[in-house]
Amino acid sequence: MSNNMVRFSFALSPPMRSFIELRDALACLEKAYVSQNGPTWLHACCDLRSSILGEQGHRPAISELIALFHDVEIFLKKLATDHPHYQDSIHRTCEKIATHISALQSGLPVVSSILSHDALINAYLNAQKKSDWLGHKLCLQQSITALWKHSDDRTLPLQHALTPLIDAVTSLDNMLNDFVTWKQQVATGGTGQITPDRKVAYGLLVIALPEEDVARGIIPDISGNRLAIRLRFQHWLPGEEPREFTEDQKFSLMLIPVGGA
Repeated sequence: MSNNMVRFSFALSPPMRSFIELRDALACLEKAYVSQNGPTWLHACCDLRSSILGEQGHRPAISELIALFHDVEIFLKKLATDHPHYQDSIHRTCEKIATHISALQSGLPVVSSILSHDALINAYLNAQKKSDWLGHKLCLQQSITALWKHSDDRTLPLQHALTPLIDAVTSLDNMLNDFVTWKQQVATGGTGQITPDRKVAYGLLVIALPEEDVARGIIPDISGNRLAIRLRFQHWLPGEEPREFTEDQKFSLMLIPVGGA
């Protein structure tokens, strides 16, 4: 798969949805940490908190992540049995998986404690939840600039505590994005249908588009269920409602037989 492709992940199961939410929250947090953008960091912390603590309808993400690693390990061990020439590579990957699982077994209590008890994170979270007649939300926004003058003291402890989780999520994401062979497809008139094998419990669908197409505002949209998936492309232009994209569109797809049980 070329590096100039943009990949879109669509969860076909609750565990995979938890993983994608966790992955994306960590990615946003990392960008905010590097740029030292206070509001973005706080918003990412709130998303991360919901994922890790299982709040606001989310499933606790760390247990889901461990379960996905176990599923990958089972799949790889079966692959090693069917294809002995891959055994050494698979054995190394399984050792890496075991290391990640061991690092996550504690549930990362330091991360949970910071996300649960940090006063600023809690204030930001509460400001998003409720009607704010007295302007506390505005006051919070005005205070962030001053608070961020010593941002390392505020952001470094969480960043250090997240290291094993970041490593595990990055590793699993890399595995899933190179798990099976890509299939080349064309959506005729901007629409198409994907019919997964009913005998296989797929957990993830990945659609890949050329970067230049995405830059022009062409975005995939899916609907349906794990048995029949309808794919249609939309055209997102600045300041306009989404439009149906009615031209033929080339894309690549990959169905991941992990985490779908």
